[in-house]
Amino acid sequence: MAISLLVLGAVALVFAVLVQTQASSATERAVPIDPNNAGPDTVLAEAAGVGVSTPVRPANLTGLGYHPGGESLVAMAPRGENLSKNALLGLVSKGRTPEGINYNVMDAAGRDGARTGALDVGAGAGTTAYAPVTGSVTSIRPDPTVEGANIVEIKPDANPDVRVNVALVQSDGGAGVNDHVVAGMTRLGAVADSAEVLDPQISAYTADAGNHVTITVSRVG
Repeated sequence: MAISLLVLGAVALVFAVLVQTQASSATERAVPIDPNNAGPDTVLAEAAGVGVSTPVRPANLTGLGYHPGGESLVAMAPRGENLSKNALLGLVSKGRTPEGINYNVMDAAGRDGARTGALDVGAGAGTTAYAPVTGSVTSIRPDPTVEGANIVEIKPDANPDVRVNVALVQSDGGAGVNDHVVAGMTRLGAVADSAEVLDPQISAYTADAGNHVTITVSRVG
């Protein structure tokens, strides 16, 4: 009887820990940045000497997920805590930031390139998308994955030898080609409604359909 009680107690304890961990993980996923401590130009990652700021206001973020996007992309160095280090226990890696940034490194899903070559920044469709870097818009071209969406390409002032691309942007009177943009301040457009078309991977880490914009960095030439 005593052994049975001990076993039942251990099982109950493990179950309670798992439930608490899942609840904590869900809370962290729902708030990828603490909006009370983050500004509109909060830097999410660094690539080739360029700080990549959030293209969505911190209060509107639903999730941050890195994934490969091709061999030509520059790997980003994320800021914050990696929630994917141990998915079973919800453990996080070292890397706490004043803004409370947390992110997931998603499964490669057959894609080549660096695990942090592309960053999906989750937000509801129609949410304003801002420039993630300060620089000049070099092109705006149709996004081949979603009808009506565009890819905005920016040459950052911090490193003119790279280009920062923001995909899945619904252009609606935001910055145009040759315009100078400021990180976190200049409006590029809005988050396109891509969830039904793409079945986005980031939806596994958010509480919504997973609409997002995707940021990548590539070298010129």
